[in-house]
Amino acid sequence: MRKWVWNGLCEVIMNKQYSNLYIKKNLYLVEKKDQALATHIFYGTLQNYQYCEYIWSQFVKKKPNKRIQILLSMSVYQIKFLDKVPSYAIIDEAVSLLKKINPKASGFVNAILRKVVEKEIVLPEEEVEATSIQYSCPKWLIQMWKAQYPERYKEFAQSTCATLPIYVRRNGLKISEEAFLQQKEIMRYQDPLYIYNGNDISNNILYVEGKMSVQDEGSYLISEFLQVEEGMSVLDTCAAPGTKTFALAEHMNNIGSITALDIHAHRCELIEQDAMRLGIHIVHVKNQDATQLDAFDEYDRILCDVPCSGYGVLSRKPDIKMHMNSADMDTLIPLQQAILKSACEHLKVGGKLVYSTCTMNKKENEKQVALFLKENPNFVLEEEKCVYPSLKKEGFYMARIKKVNS
Repeated sequence: MRKWVWNGLCEVIMNKQYSNLYIKKNLYLVEKKDQALATHIFYGTLQNYQYCEYIWSQFVKKKPNKRIQILLSMSVYQIKFLDKVPSYAIIDEAVSLLKKINPKASGFVNAILRKVVEKEIVLPEEEVEATSIQYSCPKWLIQMWKAQYPERYKEFAQSTCATLPIYVRRNGLKISEEAFLQQKEIMRYQDPLYIYNGNDISNNILYVEGKMSVQDEGSYLISEFLQVEEGMSVLDTCAAPGTKTFALAEHMNNIGSITALDIHAHRCELIEQDAMRLGIHIVHVKNQDATQLDAFDEYDRILCDVPCSGYGVLSRKPDIKMHMNSADMDTLIPLQQAILKSACEHLKVGGKLVYSTCTMNKKENEKQVALFLKENPNFVLEEEKCVYPSLKKEGFYMARIKKVNS
């Protein structure tokens, strides 16, 4: 099992595969009894990679090759975070894995890991640097959060290492609340959201039959925030993979019309497939650039869930932490503005538009909305809300804007 985890981590870290897709495609190769632990070690190592690397690198003069670095970090994660597995067993497993492919390095790994167990780890005194290392976040991100959210930046950093439950949304078109709760894997949360306690959700009968979808609380709140009703016309500008789109459709009881756009054709196909699974027929999918909407009609409601830096959902996407660059958000800001400007021209007078992201960055959130309102006096802000990331939930921003005249 640990060899599978090691290979998976190498694919994500060295070849930049998406961690969630790797798990989805390859978890079946692990025995069912070991799948939960394998997933835990896999994601836990990614979430805490910089911290684990900091720990073992204190005991080496020259770093080994990348695969051995990954094995060391994976082993340190288990030593520091898995209480039920004794340290000697973790070290023996790492050594035995390495003996088969690089016997000379096994003694090196054995010595380093024993020092990790024996020696106390001391973080730097400087607060931002210590926070960056402890929670495996880039230093520039901690500095930005401290500047923008001085009371919350440590909580944000800690949240990136959280192990969150899997939330699912009950499809009220297909199953009642009473029948849904009779399933052993389902735990009550706040209808239509529940906590899923089973394994391999994509093969669960409730998922296969379209009776539930995976959706986090903050993501669902964005769908609610748009205030859709039966019979309305709705435009979802950046719809794929369709999670919010279908929450809207279910809230509308499959009555009305939702135009769901995405710039990538293969992602449009994913939306269409999920519509069939869920039994939803009011969603009309178009392969379309959301900045080019001249030929489109006017709508009662518009959702602009724009591409963003994703700093609010790092606990679910730990590989982002490893590859993120501070320049990324600067390229996204003009695109966000262009999508919002394009979409607002297709909102009916009296209609409402929600601008949303899954990031914690005021340049992409509050400042974007403030600039839009300044340049468009025929729109007013009804409400804006920030769901802050924590050990229990991911982070999202949303603003509801109303068109008061033409």
